[in-house]
Amino acid sequence: MVEDLTVGPDTGDASPRGPLGWCGAGLCLGGAALALAPGAPWWTAASAAGTGLLLAAAGRRRMRLRPLRLALPPVAAGLALALAAGLGVRALALSLAVDHTVAAGAPETAPPVPAQVSRVAWSWTPPGDGAVADVLPGTLGPVVVLDEGVVALDGATGEELWRYLLRGAGARAFVYGGGTRVHVAHGDPGDPGRDDALAWVELDTARGGTVAEFTAPPPPESVSAEFLAAGPGTLLHSWREGEGPPRISARDTAGFGEAWSFTVPREPGRVCEPWQGWNADNTLRTADLFLAAYACVPEQRLRGTSWAEIADTPGDLLTGVVTALDPRDGRVRWTRELPGLEEFPALRPGGPAGGAGARPAVVVAPLMGEGAPAVLDPRDGSHAVRITAEPWTEGGSVLVHADTSGAVVAEEAADRLLFHRVTPEGEIAGTTALGGDRLPRYGPEPAAALAGSVAVSSGAPGADPGQEVAAVWSVPFDGEARLLVLDPPGPGGPVPAGPSADAHRVAAVPGALVAAVRGTGGVRLYGLVA
Repeated sequence: MVEDLTVGPDTGDASPRGPLGWCGAGLCLGGAALALAPGAPWWTAASAAGTGLLLAAAGRRRMRLRPLRLALPPVAAGLALALAAGLGVRALALSLAVDHTVAAGAPETAPPVPAQVSRVAWSWTPPGDGAVADVLPGTLGPVVVLDEGVVALDGATGEELWRYLLRGAGARAFVYGGGTRVHVAHGDPGDPGRDDALAWVELDTARGGTVAEFTAPPPPESVSAEFLAAGPGTLLHSWREGEGPPRISARDTAGFGEAWSFTVPREPGRVCEPWQGWNADNTLRTADLFLAAYACVPEQRLRGTSWAEIADTPGDLLTGVVTALDPRDGRVRWTRELPGLEEFPALRPGGPAGGAGARPAVVVAPLMGEGAPAVLDPRDGSHAVRITAEPWTEGGSVLVHADTSGAVVAEEAADRLLFHRVTPEGEIAGTTALGGDRLPRYGPEPAAALAGSVAVSSGAPGADPGQEVAAVWSVPFDGEARLLVLDPPGPGGPVPAGPSADAHRVAAVPGALVAAVRGTGGVRLYGLVA
């Protein structure tokens, strides 16, 4: 006697093995769904599918397709059980891996950036073994970017406001929106070999509250993609499909479809290209815009030569171009041509606005570092400050700071370092200097400009013979320069001065001038106030 395993009379099934088998089938379907779900651990999918196969095998002799009212409920139950367990494990794993605190009593108003500094008010070291990657101005003070997340400090006191750190894992953080937002990636979005989904979180820098969470899949295999910037609601990439031209592609965080794209426009008689595709040098995310910089040459200039040869021998025929895009929809807000740049353009922020009524500016500098930069107002692309030949010495000047109220230019002379305050019209409004044995250890590169002074990383004689400790020169435009040794309040002495400018940086943030000093034991931050 042979039992019909597929179709039976509508008599029900008194044995529990039939529904158990169909529940196993639902678990198998759930395992397949978890295998495709971004971020779900692989072992949850394997466990659901394996358990489902065992249950289906145990109940296979009692599994009937009819009536459906008996088969569908256990299938649905198995599917729901697998998804709930797999996604629940994913959420639990993420919550256990993240150290996230939110500020309870953050100040309602941001402290001002000091006009001058005269003392060290606080010091701070990163938790655990965290390595400091950058120090950026946030809403209420510095946002410290670590290799495992971010920590926000009160600029006036140095107290920790909030943190978002990954335990035992690497992270990348990107501040935008004028310092009001930070995106944290659970991994490295710039890893070209990444083949799995990447979890992201968007936080506000005042309290550390979560604004949005999303998961981005890896780019298709045929695409070369490099992450450029974040938000709002999109992740911006340099995107090249096969041998096609590179474009800027904004991927929607909801489904990672392309929200908009930008490719260098084609013009009759002229050829335009970004230098070596789109990258961190020729793109910049400001508070409201996404800027892209490229160069154009007459079409006949490119015949018989290459872009690399043109970059090595720039000249009058090469024109720098900056285009401002709305990051929400990709609409072109303005385009500015800079024929006097004569090189491929590079973009960087001018620094936080310092003067009364001033707004941040964008610096467009020659990529190879030769020649005077242009300072643009990001609202319309107009010249915010005209850097002319008067404050600029070829090969011996550095633009320290620029906003719409003016700029500060450092000029290296034979025996002294000059700091010129430049008006928007390009005229020198004031000069201060460091000379003789007061020359800063690292030159003008790691300097920061405040409203009434310039701060320059340097070294100072230590307590022991031959020892040199980290210090900062405070150089006002209307007074005498002061050397401030970075001696933290409380226990612990000054740290030795590092061997290079990369070991000692200063940054102006709300509430303080922050000096980041890299010593043998790691990085320590100092907050200098008036």
